[in-house]
Amino acid sequence: MGTNQDDQEAERPYIEALVVREFTPLASNWRSEQTAQEYLERHNIPVLWDVDTRALVRHIRTVGALRGVVATDGTPAEQLIAEARALPSMAGLELASRVTCTERYVWKQGSVELARTSAAVPADRFHVVAYDFGIKRNILRLLVDHGCRVTVVPAKTSAEDVLALRPDGVFLSNGPGDPEPITYAVENIRKLLGRVPIFGICLGHQLCGLALGGRTFKLKFGHHGSNHPVKNLLTGKVEITAQNHGFAVDPDSLPASAVEITHVNLNDHTNEGMRHRSLPLFSVQYHPEASPGPHDARYLFQQFVNLMQQALG
Repeated sequence: MGTNQDDQEAERPYIEALVVREFTPLASNWRSEQTAQEYLERHNIPVLWDVDTRALVRHIRTVGALRGVVATDGTPAEQLIAEARALPSMAGLELASRVTCTERYVWKQGSVELARTSAAVPADRFHVVAYDFGIKRNILRLLVDHGCRVTVVPAKTSAEDVLALRPDGVFLSNGPGDPEPITYAVENIRKLLGRVPIFGICLGHQLCGLALGGRTFKLKFGHHGSNHPVKNLLTGKVEITAQNHGFAVDPDSLPASAVEITHVNLNDHTNEGMRHRSLPLFSVQYHPEASPGPHDARYLFQQFVNLMQQALG
């Protein structure tokens, strides 16, 4: 347990509560700068522990994702259940505009491990504009590691304003919520398609699916955790991936003449990756940047760099 600035994936945690089996006030990580308790208290995040989380997960896997509330003030259970039922469903909920940055900024920091070895590529080969729908910082670090200078822009930045920055590539980030209400992003992707190489992750993948004429749907209980097997249909290899999403792209809704499915989830056979057959666009549903999680899919960042190199001729 314990936290530090280098491992933060956002300015602050965006969870509303934390439920765990055990919670210790001690920090056992040698890189820790403060305990988990101090970190969560600083951001006013309540913690509920001594819960049988395995039983809770088994219940969710049976009945599907549920809305819930955390309370310690003695409120009767019937009232808490009513409050939980009154919460908005995730389906139809547009959250990207709530978590995005308020103004554009430049990101220059690479990953800590490469900084220690001076193995990172100088960040001046390609200019990437990254849409922030709730972006994880390790994505930005890995883009820098692969020789990119990165300009991060708010979720509602127009395609015209992005092109005015003269990017070599556009990145579409992960983020929370239902992709279908994010119509502004779908329209921007359509305007950028064929103009510049595009790489999408997680929510960015779902938005690509919508922009290419497909549909998305809500999963029963979502994919969460760091051990999901995904098969790369182009190479035949299986990657162990980190995932955190509640929606998926329906592969049957995509135009087969224009879109090729490149990755599939081996647990439930849902779409985990795709690419355009003639235009420089590809996306994956999982998190190749991990942090935390396996590094099997980090090759996708080099794939993005290769696309930008090809576009430059």
